[in-house]
Amino acid sequence: MDILITDELITILMIATTFSVILMPLIQRFKRFHIIKNDVHIFILNMFLSFSVGILFAIYFYELTVIGALWVGFFSFIEAPAIYHLLKKQNIINYTPKALAENHEYLKVPVENKIKRNEVEDEIIR
Repeated sequence: MDILITDELITILMIATTFSVILMPLIQRFKRFHIIKNDVHIFILNMFLSFSVGILFAIYFYELTVIGALWVGFFSFIEAPAIYHLLKKQNIINYTPKALAENHEYLKVPVENKIKRNEVEDEIIR
């Protein structure tokens, strides 16, 4: 087992996890910019921040080699979105878009317009 999981790999994974915790809110902050419009932009932003800032983070704070820092960047690129989605699924993160939080106008649907699924399906079958 020691052959598969070396101390260096464990160190790199721990540093990547630490950086991913920093990277996740950083990406959320950048999502507020009007330039970031879809998932492709978020993917590119995540890749750029993971590798550029992640490499600098690993080299400066942990004095890793460039190769080790590249691995930290790669693992943080994979890990930050995974951590975010995991926390969001478990309702630990309750993210409300800024536009929705500032604008308290909600669409209210009258009870008369409520679709009753079973009745609609019964009418279609008949």
